[in-house]
Amino acid sequence: DEAPDLVCDAPDLICDAPELVAEEPKPGSVKKVPVTIITGFLGAGKTTLLNYVMTENHGKRIAVIQNEFGAQTGIEEAMVMGKDGTQAMEWLELPNGCICCSVRSDLVRAVEYLVDRSDSFEYVLVETDGLARPGPVAAAFWVDDELDSALYLDGIITVVDAKNVLQHLNEDKETNEAQQQIAISDCILINKVDLVDKKHLDSLEDRIHELNDCATCHRTCNAKIDLDLILDIRAYDQSRALDIDKELEDIVKQKKQESCTQDHSHSDSCSSSGRSSHLNDVTTICLVQQQPMDEKKLVNWLGKLLWENESNKADILRMKGVLNIGNEACRFALQGVHDIFDLSRTDVPWKDSERVSKVVFIGRSLNEEELTKGFNACLFSQ
Repeated sequence: DEAPDLVCDAPDLICDAPELVAEEPKPGSVKKVPVTIITGFLGAGKTTLLNYVMTENHGKRIAVIQNEFGAQTGIEEAMVMGKDGTQAMEWLELPNGCICCSVRSDLVRAVEYLVDRSDSFEYVLVETDGLARPGPVAAAFWVDDELDSALYLDGIITVVDAKNVLQHLNEDKETNEAQQQIAISDCILINKVDLVDKKHLDSLEDRIHELNDCATCHRTCNAKIDLDLILDIRAYDQSRALDIDKELEDIVKQKKQESCTQDHSHSDSCSSSGRSSHLNDVTTICLVQQQPMDEKKLVNWLGKLLWENESNKADILRMKGVLNIGNEACRFALQGVHDIFDLSRTDVPWKDSERVSKVVFIGRSLNEEELTKGFNACLFSQ
């Protein structure tokens, strides 16, 4: 996507040295700012969404991180210098209270530096390149609570072009970036809905759910949306265990109801979910276990799955689950993106009738038989 036109029209918004003065934090407390990753294929409408964020009077103070807009426009910028003397960041202060930034060095450290210097914004949006895999960027912002980072990963939003995205999803190539961007998302904006009819939109949503059953879809025109629907969604918050459990239960029920029909184009072999396999580079696998699980066995298995057997390992883009751990009264929540994961105890108690473990894997080259075998090997034993 091109840099927003508004940047060229507002050189007077540049401050020689914007005063970013942070209040002294209370002892033992760290200001936490949610980070939302914005991704999407070229031309989907990411820039339109960011223009909306930076110009609309929505009452939210948001820092928008983009790709070197200053280098493209030639405008004068305020600068933040890194410790080594190289330029780390440039920014614009906008009339609606937002800040638009361009990062040229280490992304996470540069954003942390800006957050540490300012209490003037409440959210951070990070735009990725149209052909980039958002997983590594998201993983970089997923920091353990023990490290007291000023940032936490809130969610991954993918913008898709309702009219043209299917041609990208159907491309037969070794790595389909459009499919992977949808697969890793927590929320998907189906943009430009005014260019297609309802039948097309319904078919597109079905195709999207083939790739990612866990994401929420919103239909938009000109990428306009209530920002409360895409900000502060806390997609990686383990305290949402009950919500995650309900989401996974819906997926399990849906897969049980699905059957392969002949009213759409598909290959002779259909996936175990009953959906058309199309040309999907990405698949979704849902595992369910009635017996209690062993926490240590699960952690060891997931670690091997992600980090060992490099030559033929599965490429897991996203995973989430709720686990019934033996001798534990409360649910354990599993979250994973790219090559990191977290399995931890929550404060949400089980009822005896609810004690079922459910895990969803979304990724490439997933072997359902091998995943099932590994998962079932993690049963709890007295």
